[in-house]
Amino acid sequence: MADKKPSVHKTILILILVFIPPYWLLFTDEGSRVSDTALLWLLGEVDMKISLPDLDNQFTAKDIQTVYADNEWQCGERMTEFGDSICGSQIGSFNGFPARFVTFFFRGDRLSALKLIYREPYHEQVIGHLIGKLGQPGNVAQALAEGPEADNVLQWDLGTGVLLLKKSLGKQDEPSLLWLATKPAIVLDNPDQAAG
Repeated sequence: MADKKPSVHKTILILILVFIPPYWLLFTDEGSRVSDTALLWLLGEVDMKISLPDLDNQFTAKDIQTVYADNEWQCGERMTEFGDSICGSQIGSFNGFPARFVTFFFRGDRLSALKLIYREPYHEQVIGHLIGKLGQPGNVAQALAEGPEADNVLQWDLGTGVLLLKKSLGKQDEPSLLWLATKPAIVLDNPDQAAG
C-alpha cells in the first residue's frame, strides 16, 4: 500500500483552525472584549444585564436588589444631585462589556439616575453598542460638528429617561454612562457639565 500524503488544503485548514482563534482573541478589539469578559467571569465577577430603554422612575431600590440579587449591594441614604439615597455594587461586566461599578440613585425611593463605570479601553465599543441598540444619539449633528461648538456628550432620549455618554474621553475623564429619569435643564444648556 502506498502512503497517502496529507492534502495541502487540509494542512492549511488545520493551521487556520489552530492560529486564527488565538489571534482573534488577542489582537482584535472584539476578541479582547470577549476574552476579558470571560476572564472576569472565571474570576467570579458579576455580569449585569441592563436594558437601558426599559429603565424608568417606577423602579424602587427593592426592585433593583430583587432583579439583581447576585450583586452585593451597598445601599443607604446619601444626598446627591440625583437623589436622597443610593445603591451601588462592584460588577465585572455590563451587557458583555468589562465594567467596574454601577450606582443606582433614588429620590423618594424611586429610581432617578444610574451611573455605570466601564473599563476605558472599551469606550468606542460601548458607543457602537449603544448606537446599534438605540440608534443615533439625538444630538448627532451637533456632536459631529467641527470646532469648539461641537457637543462632547452624546444624548439619547429614551422616552422614560435620557442617556448621556461622552463622545471621547480626556485623560481625566471617567469612562461612564449616565441615565437620568428626567432631562435636567443643565443638559439643554451645557451637556458636558451634566455628564462630567
